[in-house]
Amino acid sequence: MSVSLRKGISIPKTCHSSALGTWGKNMGITAKHMLLMVFLMYATLFQQSHAQVTSAKVANSVKPTPLSIGDKIPDELWNLPLQVVNHPQGKQIITLADYKDKLIILDFWATWCPPCISSLYKLDTIQKDFKDDFIVIPITNENSVKAEKYFKSRQWSLPTVVNDKNLQEYFPHKYIPHYIWINKIGKISAITGCEPVNRKNIQVKITGNEVKMPYKNDLMTFDPQKPLFMDGNGGDGSSIKYRSLFSDPISGLGQITSSVIADKEKETSRIYCVNCQLLMLYTLAFSKIETFPQNRIVLDVKDPSKLQTLGNENSQEDWLKNNTYCYELITPLSSQNKVREQMAEDLNRFFGLNARFEKRITECYVLTALPSIEKSYSKGGKREDNLFDKDSTQKYIKSNTMDALYGYLNEVLPLNVVDETNCLNTLDLQFSEPEKENIKPFQDALRKQGISLEKSRREVEFFIISDN
Repeated sequence: MSVSLRKGISIPKTCHSSALGTWGKNMGITAKHMLLMVFLMYATLFQQSHAQVTSAKVANSVKPTPLSIGDKIPDELWNLPLQVVNHPQGKQIITLADYKDKLIILDFWATWCPPCISSLYKLDTIQKDFKDDFIVIPITNENSVKAEKYFKSRQWSLPTVVNDKNLQEYFPHKYIPHYIWINKIGKISAITGCEPVNRKNIQVKITGNEVKMPYKNDLMTFDPQKPLFMDGNGGDGSSIKYRSLFSDPISGLGQITSSVIADKEKETSRIYCVNCQLLMLYTLAFSKIETFPQNRIVLDVKDPSKLQTLGNENSQEDWLKNNTYCYELITPLSSQNKVREQMAEDLNRFFGLNARFEKRITECYVLTALPSIEKSYSKGGKREDNLFDKDSTQKYIKSNTMDALYGYLNEVLPLNVVDETNCLNTLDLQFSEPEKENIKPFQDALRKQGISLEKSRREVEFFIISDN
């Protein structure tokens, strides 16, 4: 009796000393030498066999090269065993080679994919009409029990490949349904989504003719759980047509603002702000308030410290970190006013505020021109003033407009100031800094130069920011 190590080679199961002695005498070999030779033969055969198994494992672990349009189906793929269920002839294994010389559509699907199911209903019918020239091979990585139950419940005649991993490596994709069109000469002629998979295109392909179909080229690196275009997720963002973005401040940058930028080539409009306080963001959205004095901007909110520094913050750095923002708006090409309107809507929505212009009847100071104002008309020269020079109590205006005086008074007087002078000439004026408790000396100084400043009531436009 013997134990086979390899076909055609055997060794004795037991070795008696008398038998070995006779054979060894004839060969000049002792029993001890004989046992050593047998051991060496066995070790050599084991090493060869192990090397072959290891080589096969390495070969099988090598991932297939992904195939694309124009590539021929390689022999190893034609002959790759594929596990199937719901086969009309009861087969459990098929190969693509079983369907050579036909138009083949590989249909990657799943039970949880509604477009896949809708398309399979259609393909099951088309398959019956062109069964001599066309085959659909559905492919899923789901298990056989689940897939077979699903197919049988819908009474589909198509078989489906199950537990697939290999075909997905030959045809990598991220979204299903995913279709690989293999023509009658064994080349990949198209890779598509579900839209082109219809009777008309299948009929054209069966005749050997080509039909132009959109190429489904899944971006494999895309992660839908991450924001679009960040770190290249979906591209570099150059194709964005509309985007509204808020973020925390960017460390290492100061405050940066833009006007509305029109890009006619991309057909977009854009406005952005970096590290801006909320009032600055609103100023960009409502450009009219750039000319508003501080006392015409009303913060009717529970926590005004979110909109402006109040001077009692423990750390200016911490306040800026928590209350400045970056903002960007990209829209289809629009007028500047339209872009700013959209920015205002974004700000109100994001911060839960209601910012708007509102006219209110209020007590104020009214500037009017007296006939004697002509004597204050400028004699010419360089435009200058020292209105906001803190070290100067004697103020002057040279070759400057009424707007300069109006803006200054709105900053230093306790009430709003309304300009009704209609004066377009430049002026030369001198006066002492007004005292809030007693502005009569200041009023007298202006009157001598042809300008009246009197308390009254007027409808004044305010910019209001209130909680929504």
